[in-house]
This record gives sequence, C-alpha cells and structure tokens, in this order.
Amino acid sequence: MSRTCFVEFNRSGFWALSDSLAVLLGQAVVVAEEMAADRHSAAFEDVVDQLRASAVVTDLGLLVAEDWRGDRLDLLIQLIEEANRRLGERGRVTASEVRGWTALGDDVIELRRDTVDTAPVVELGQAVLQLLREHLPPAPEGTWWFYGVEGGRQTIVMRNVES
Repeated sequence: MSRTCFVEFNRSGFWALSDSLAVLLGQAVVVAEEMAADRHSAAFEDVVDQLRASAVVTDLGLLVAEDWRGDRLDLLIQLIEEANRRLGERGRVTASEVRGWTALGDDVIELRRDTVDTAPVVELGQAVLQLLREHLPPAPEGTWWFYGVEGGRQTIVMRNVES
C-alpha cells in the first residue's frame, strides 16, 4: 500500500495522501448506500463500485473516466459533497471506525494511522470537487498539488520522466 496516490479527471490531477483519500471515498460509499434503493441504476452501481475499489485499494488512486459526464459525474459530485459535509462535522475518524464501515461489504479500509484528522480530508474533498468541475487552479510550474496532508495543501516536485 502506497503512502500517496493520484487523483485524475480529464487529463488533469494531483497527488493525495492515501489514508485521506480512503476515508473520503469510504465515507462517500456509506452515503451512497444510505440513498433510497429507487435511485440505484447502472450508473449508480458504476460510481459506487469505483469508489469502493479506490477506497479499499488506494494504490489505484481515483481515476475518473473522461466519459463520466451527466448522471455519473453528477452522482459522484453529490456523493463527495455529502461525504465532505459529514466529515467536516467530525474532526477526526479512527481506523477502527473506518474498518467497521459496513457499506464496503467484506472489504476493509486499512489505514496507516490510528486516527485521521478530517480537516485535510475535507480539503482533499474540495480539491476533488474542483477537479471534477474543472475549476482546480494549476499547480506552480514543475510541481503537482498534494492534498490530504496536515497543514494543508502542499506542492511536490514533478520528476523528469525520460522515455
């Protein structure tokens, strides 16, 4: 399990602390499972399945397909907004609590820390929403944004990748 993971939509993205992304996406799955059954559709299942997989296997990051427009994208935004609202009311979550989120079925989110402060998770959620709405400001030249960390958004230097 990597400490960091990438969040991407429409050829834009940023890095995130894996524990923070796991908490955000896990809470979004909990929100989805609480929705009325009549709202469930193929699009709903696609979104929830991706959130569940990305929450449990954070090495996957969150890669939102470019063709996720309309219903799928709207639902994803709605779930992240509500997850963010709930997490913002909390202050912190424990690893034990996160492991007990039953909406994930038999899958379990394993965090590196015993307690996760929710302020960095909420900031990450806001960045995900900006990315999905294509309003995320660009990182300074030669850097990536890095979200979900104590103290707020940071930058990390891009590595030179040679073919």
